[in-house]
Amino acid sequence: MEINENVFRVLSACAISINFLLIILILRKSPKSLGSYKYLMLYINLFEFTYAILYCIEKPDLFTKGSAFFLIANFKQSIFPKLMACCSVLFYGGFYGITLAILALHFIYRFLSITNNRHLNSFNSWKIILWFMGPPISGIIFMLTGAFIMSSNGDSDRFLSENYPTLLGNETKIEDLYYVGPFFWPKYNNFTTDQYFNWRTAGGAMIVMGLISLSIAIMVYFGVKGYRSMNKLIAQSNSSQKFRSVQKQLFNALVLQTFIPVLLMHIPASAIYFTIFFDKCTEYLGKIFTLTVAMYPTFNPLPTIFIVKNYRNALKDSLICVEDAVLRRSRTVHPSSTAYSVNTQVS
Repeated sequence: MEINENVFRVLSACAISINFLLIILILRKSPKSLGSYKYLMLYINLFEFTYAILYCIEKPDLFTKGSAFFLIANFKQSIFPKLMACCSVLFYGGFYGITLAILALHFIYRFLSITNNRHLNSFNSWKIILWFMGPPISGIIFMLTGAFIMSSNGDSDRFLSENYPTLLGNETKIEDLYYVGPFFWPKYNNFTTDQYFNWRTAGGAMIVMGLISLSIAIMVYFGVKGYRSMNKLIAQSNSSQKFRSVQKQLFNALVLQTFIPVLLMHIPASAIYFTIFFDKCTEYLGKIFTLTVAMYPTFNPLPTIFIVKNYRNALKDSLICVEDAVLRRSRTVHPSSTAYSVNTQVS
């Protein structure tokens, strides 16, 4: 299963365009009732915009087989110097950690907003910096785990030399690769079939899966509490119709924005970790995960654009203006071309 590189280029271009559009809509068309949520939305979409740009510039290869799951940079194919190519691999893993924390933060904020909790005021002061520090810290933990716990060694070098297509085809050498990732069941140095359990990788996997589990637990906990609180809020007659409508729109957008990363990122990554633990992973899972991760920044902004009424109407008005301009130009060009044709025939 080989995926054409043009697919990734198209997805990257779409992700950059859509996230840029949403950033403009947030800045210019946000309803006042959004409050400080506007800044959280900007924070999230600036991250996704940056991720899409970096992914477009440098896309590490993702290789899975047996009990191995590696992010690989090939120095020969990279446009960056070696140090930056290595960093791109770590950033790739770090962005996954940031995504986990952003989802959790998103749910916490929606709950605080719906319940009008006193801690919501922290998003309107300098304390918002403390909230926004959470995702980068999660990303740094992922990067450090990859760099120091799931780094390459002689056993993983041997495994790649025997299985990685680029090395098998003599297109490059192991010295031209930088890679990180879990490898649960390497072979002994002096045996061809006997394997041992890599406790170092197990420690790194516990950190990664622990952060994934924490993110999911926060999402479920605050999601359920937020949904119940929202139903109570909508039932209250003393809340304005506009406020209730905006809250419902944002919660619906949040539900879809949760479904997208869970489907495109959490499930494939969890499936890979589960299969490599039992030494049953295939290369196809890695290819699928490469594609779904590329799709994430393209699809994730869409629920906000189409569910939030102000953004949807602004986009609709813009499209109508473009359509009118095109049709007006067509009506202007068509009669003149017809007249020219008639005159030519008469003469």
